[in-house]
Parts: sequence; C-alpha cells; structure tokens
Amino acid sequence: MTSFAAGRTIVIRDMIYGRSFTEWPQRVIEDRGNELRVLLIPGTKGLGPALWIKSMRENDPAARGELLQAYARREWEMAPWTWQRNTRLAIMYTDRYFAIAPMWNERGEFRCWYVNFQLPFTRTADGVDTSDLHLDLIVDPDLNCHWKDEDEYVLAIRLGLVPIEWQHAIDAARGQALAMVERRDGPFSEDWRSIPL
Repeated sequence: MTSFAAGRTIVIRDMIYGRSFTEWPQRVIEDRGNELRVLLIPGTKGLGPALWIKSMRENDPAARGELLQAYARREWEMAPWTWQRNTRLAIMYTDRYFAIAPMWNERGEFRCWYVNFQLPFTRTADGVDTSDLHLDLIVDPDLNCHWKDEDEYVLAIRLGLVPIEWQHAIDAARGQALAMVERRDGPFSEDWRSIPL
C-alpha cells in the first residue's frame, strides 16, 4: 500500500471478529510509513458502538461492561456519533501495541497525552485498521502517569477478547510506553502547545 498524503481524510477503524466497532474519518498530518499521524477534531461525524454512545450520553459506566459482553457475543450495534470537546492527534504505529495521542481542550490548550493500547495498524485502501485493547494510560503535561480502564481490560481478558499473545505484547508495551515517558522520547519530547493543522 502507498502512503497517505498530508491533508487527505482517511477512515480509522477498530476491528474485531472481522467487523468494525468504530469508524472515524481523520485528517492525515504526516505519514512516515511505520508511523501515521491523524487529527480528529470536534464536530467530526463517525460511527461507534451504541452502548458506548449510551455510556457517554448518560454517564453510565455499566454500559461499558455491557458493551464488552456484546463484543464477546458478537452482537453489538453501531450508531452515529459526533466527536465532542477534545481535539486529538493519534500517532499510530505498525510495530507497537499502542498509539500516543496528544489532546487539546476546547480552548486549544494542551491537556495530556492519551496512550491507547491497541493493535499495530494495517493499511486499507481508504485508511487503516486497528483494534482497541481496552487499556489506556493518561500522561499529564508534567509527565505524571495514570492508568485508566484496567478493570475493563481484566473483563476483556476474561471474556476472551484479548488473546494470550496480545496480553504478552501489551505487557511489553506498557513498559515501552512508560520508558518513553521517563526518557521524554518520541512524542513526549515534542512541543504540543499548539494544535498541528
């Protein structure tokens, strides 16, 4: 597959069991081959799991657990959703089990790096496919780190959504991401005071 030109809009999909569970059009900022940078801005219309949308609209954490069970049964429904509030630059890799996403609030102020553990991306004709692995790391501007959704990750393992080989890869990726933060390596060394447009 050829690289994507800067400025092109491509579709980023999370996939499981050969079906998507998110589909977001995002603008390419830079394609370095094994590293892809795409921007998602508020107002972007995409698709997401109906139970995830319910959890967002109603602040219902129980819906997240129901969603994992729906994935395990292969019975989830998709619904339209408009991305809100935060601007996110996803820095995705072909050889790492995480993406690093600098994020900005509504005023354009840098909020944090959101490290999303996911499968290395593969290219499609109109975008890339990956799969969210239900574990996240929040890195504050001062480089303090906070794990997020560890309970969901444990449930996803119990439901068979994260095979043992992925678990081993995630264990290694946790250490790799924390080492990058400690060394101020890669995206953690860059100046994110302004949104790359």
